Amino acid sequence: MEIFDNNNAIDDATQVMLTELKDECFRYIKLTDQIELDGLTENQLSNILGELTASVTHLNIHSESLKEIIEI
Repeated sequence: MEIFDNNNAIDDATQVMLTELKDECFRYIKLTDQIELDGLTENQLSNILGELTASVTHLNIHSESLKEIIEI
């Protein structure tokens, strides 16, 4: 898969992947900010940690996929 189109611009599929990775990075930052809040209940902390686990998994998948495209 090529990351550039005929005009030497990043192709649409790669741009979508970059946008998804960026969005997930923002989600991760938001969750890590939430985990630092004082007064979280055990349930709130558990929910945030669950979402954080999912976010880290998504980051790993997105970054690996993007890495494969870039290395081709």
